[in-house]
Amino acid sequence: QHVPTRGLRRNLSTLVSMSGALLFAGVLHAAATLCTLARSLTVGLVARVDDSLVLAPPNSGGEADSTLHSWERSLAWEARTLWNSTVYLIVANYKWHKAFDNVIASAQQHMRLLPVVVAMDAETEAFFEAQFVPVVRYTPRSEAAHALHYGGNDAILRYFFTSRLLAHGLRVVYSDIDVFLAGNPLAFDRTDAEISLEAHSYNEEICSGFWIAKPTPAVQRLFVALVQWIGQFCVQALCHQTALDYALRGRPNHDLPGAFPHDRLALLRGHSVQWRFLPIRQFMHYTGPRRVDTPAHWLCLGDTELTALHIWRAAGSIDARILLGCLFGLWSADRPPPNIEWPPSDCRWCIERWPVDLMNLALCGADAKQHH
Repeated sequence: QHVPTRGLRRNLSTLVSMSGALLFAGVLHAAATLCTLARSLTVGLVARVDDSLVLAPPNSGGEADSTLHSWERSLAWEARTLWNSTVYLIVANYKWHKAFDNVIASAQQHMRLLPVVVAMDAETEAFFEAQFVPVVRYTPRSEAAHALHYGGNDAILRYFFTSRLLAHGLRVVYSDIDVFLAGNPLAFDRTDAEISLEAHSYNEEICSGFWIAKPTPAVQRLFVALVQWIGQFCVQALCHQTALDYALRGRPNHDLPGAFPHDRLALLRGHSVQWRFLPIRQFMHYTGPRRVDTPAHWLCLGDTELTALHIWRAAGSIDARILLGCLFGLWSADRPPPNIEWPPSDCRWCIERWPVDLMNLALCGADAKQHH
């Protein structure tokens, strides 16, 4: 109240001018960010890699490594700018194309993220590129790559790309494509865990189908070691999963140490990573429905409210699993999945005596032909 009127007016005028300039600068920065984002999504966030890099020794360098590193830097900038330094990593092939819309929609709905997709064929790459989703195409070429689980694809890729993205300081949420989201899994990222992972309901071992990994030095070393070990020794289904389990728990599982010589397990030993299971009541594998004779202590699908449901092979074919995701209300895309016939082929859950009212939820939003 003691400031002269003329000085007060001058100060207010200066403040208004500064505020206007700052606002204008903020608008310009936001516009520049959006332009950069659009350019990177349409051009810069598509990459290609083969097993010459994936199976190469760490830090081997070369043109392929440099090209992939450039793609990762663009992705890391985007993740730090838009996604709280977090990426949602998916490995996909076109066999699962009926679920692709849902992969994008559920990531946006539940985590406010776009998925980052490792495509194993040209069709998958083209689909996600057309949706402006960051995508890297992987092609196995050597006999060593084709000897890996499922012909050289996801046995090593989930670990390789998690390792690469961790090295850029990013938190990595990895998910198998048959994990259907019902909520935000990041709500369960514990501060006392460097990596949180999915559990099995039928044994004490780790499932490699879903994890949240933080970019700590210990976790980075773990994934570098897993890539090396899997690339050298993984020649049968799910050996990558038992390698992850053995490296973290440090205890024998149904596969390791098995007949492996002591020196061949050295890469999997000595990893002091702080890890935790994600709560099994919120992150479940498919089970049959609870029946009258089901023991009370067995956890069954439908007992609890889920955050994620892993609809694995026990539920049947890909079409059968996608349909079941719809039945449980886990379909986030605007359009229902295309061309799901009833009954789906190899529908194992169909013979599990689920309640009839569950069937009435089928393909919510489908047209008359699909309902029929």
